[in-house]
Amino acid sequence: MACRHVLVADGHPQPELQDWGIDHVLLPTSHDDIGSTPRLIGSYHAIGLGVDAVAFLDADNWYEPHHIEQMMVCREQSGAAFVSSSRLLCRLDGSPIGPCPITDPDCFIDTSCMLFGREAFHLLHHWALMPPYAHLIGDRVMLHHVRESGLIRHHLNDPSVCYRCGKEGLYRQMGEVIPPGVQPMPNYEAAFRQWQQDGYPPL
Repeated sequence: MACRHVLVADGHPQPELQDWGIDHVLLPTSHDDIGSTPRLIGSYHAIGLGVDAVAFLDADNWYEPHHIEQMMVCREQSGAAFVSSSRLLCRLDGSPIGPCPITDPDCFIDTSCMLFGREAFHLLHHWALMPPYAHLIGDRVMLHHVRESGLIRHHLNDPSVCYRCGKEGLYRQMGEVIPPGVQPMPNYEAAFRQWQQDGYPPL
């Protein structure tokens, strides 16, 4: 299946990527929002070129070869405006740990497991308009807006996204030895509390 690869450099471009045959969008400075603004800009670039759907992939993750085609076939067969998948948790060296135990199509879908069809493009602005503290839980915020939209959703249980675990929380949850080089678990609970204090429903 033909895809257009848009890579957005958030203030830190890598010159060698210019030879990769991709759309390399260079932003002059980092937005320090965990990739939210680059996702919006990259997706709007693709939308302006007439794409039928937009999927996201963080730089430390990768897709199984069948991922995008499977998501698009699901979209076509189900009529879903938003399609999600599960993810395979992997160690820093890329070796698999196992399917993600917290993936839940009603509560948590990782950003790299999301595909927005044309009918859902109007929701993408929330990447940049969410409160600053919410970028830490941006995938849950985006799923909230998808649910609130009433658009048709479909979830695939296949863990076709490989997620490199860079924070210690998932290693603990999976009963793994925490390797050197991973980051401490961020304070997600503070972001969840602030979200509710601002009058939004629990995520």
